[in-house]
Amino acid sequence: MKNFGFFICMILLVGCAEMNDKHDEFLARGETVYIGKVDSVLAFPGDGKLLLRYWISDPRAKNVTVYWGFNDANSKVLTVAQHTPEEALEVILSTADGLTEGNATFHWVTSDLHGNKSMVFESLASIYGSLYSEDLISRRIIGAILANNGDIVITLATSSSSEEIGIELFYTRTNGTETAEYYPQLGTSLTLSNVDYTKEIRYRTLFKPTPTAIDSFATEPQKITVRKVLSNIVLNKPTTTSSVYLNDPTYAGDKFVDGNPTSTQWFQAADGTVHWIEIDLQGTFTIGAIQIWKNVTSNTSQLIPRFNFQVDVNGEWVTVVSETNGPVTPYYKDFNAISTGKVRLYIPAYTNNWARLREIEVYEVIEY
Repeated sequence: MKNFGFFICMILLVGCAEMNDKHDEFLARGETVYIGKVDSVLAFPGDGKLLLRYWISDPRAKNVTVYWGFNDANSKVLTVAQHTPEEALEVILSTADGLTEGNATFHWVTSDLHGNKSMVFESLASIYGSLYSEDLISRRIIGAILANNGDIVITLATSSSSEEIGIELFYTRTNGTETAEYYPQLGTSLTLSNVDYTKEIRYRTLFKPTPTAIDSFATEPQKITVRKVLSNIVLNKPTTTSSVYLNDPTYAGDKFVDGNPTSTQWFQAADGTVHWIEIDLQGTFTIGAIQIWKNVTSNTSQLIPRFNFQVDVNGEWVTVVSETNGPVTPYYKDFNAISTGKVRLYIPAYTNNWARLREIEVYEVIEY
């Protein structure tokens, strides 16, 4: 029993010695003092850089070190200027500091003049650069028409990106001045005045990856083709047809180009075969638009919803307009400018493929 008591005392003595050793070690190391950490951080992305705005309310903080990258391999020490707790401090980090495009995590540690540090504050940010720019797509220009008064009317497709902020145009004014003009939040139509349309007009689309970005990103400038629509070149030109209803000259092909879209027509009943009408332009013209008047009738099956408009290219018929659902009248359509001496309207064989056509106009165009 005495031996057992002695054994217990020895254990207690050893335990107390270990506790004293740890206490001595703590006293030798000194007390750990933490100062206030960064309160908050906001990130504003730019092109290959970040504006970081941060707040520190502890007046003891004289420096702040920000770390980022794999295993916090990158860092920058910032001097904390004298400020009120409500005032924000700022730093700009860039690719020169080791930033790379993509998402990043930043760790912030403040320190005082005695080497005391804060707990870590973590913030997130995204960096944008060439990878982002390469994926940008310009707003599509549907057309640019030169009006009779010299204005240029530009029609644009609807914006497909919520990050688009506007369009920038580069052109020459009629007085010779080179101009760059920015149009923020542009809709689908824009009219330019006093522009020298014989000189190249270019545009680019601008984007911001976030509303708070400090830089914008732009697509590569692209040329805008300006088109002037001239006169109808098929008026009273010779025609050849696949057939005419009952061979009645009242419905012959020449009625399709006689300049009367209300009273006369080329007519052929639906008979299960293809119908076509060819027009000889009697010369070579550059064309780029058509307008067709169909017979107005309550029978919608006779409104010719399907047809092709074709041009002769080296003896071959090339389709420049293919319509599968076009019952409206009059029907207007632009297409890429092309030079030809003959045109043809082709109606394929389908149920109720009536050919009841009042008038066609084919427009010569000039492009700049």
